[in-house]
Amino acid sequence: MNLKEMASNIGVDEGDFIELLEMLVDVSLTDIKNFEAGVNTGNYIDAAMSAHSIKGAAGNLGMTDISTTAAELEKAAKSSDQSQMPEKVDFLKKELSRLSDALKQVRS
Repeated sequence: MNLKEMASNIGVDEGDFIELLEMLVDVSLTDIKNFEAGVNTGNYIDAAMSAHSIKGAAGNLGMTDISTTAAELEKAAKSSDQSQMPEKVDFLKKELSRLSDALKQVRS
């Protein structure tokens, strides 16, 4: 993961980009918990809003895999379609964990 190149692609300083990615990880993990809580209680509007939050933040930082998957979750929540939700939530958790690990290495 070339953070310097990724930062350059969106026109921000590498240090600022790292801070934004750290916020993305923290906020997205909370959004995933809120998404799961919304689905578990049948509150698909809140679930969709949580997925939308991840989609936008990740998209703004050029994290297209995360953004695309969050968009798919948002769509699924809006239609109350749980068929692929666990798989997509799992993917997001793994990607955020991978990103968090990369950020820890940069900070070391």
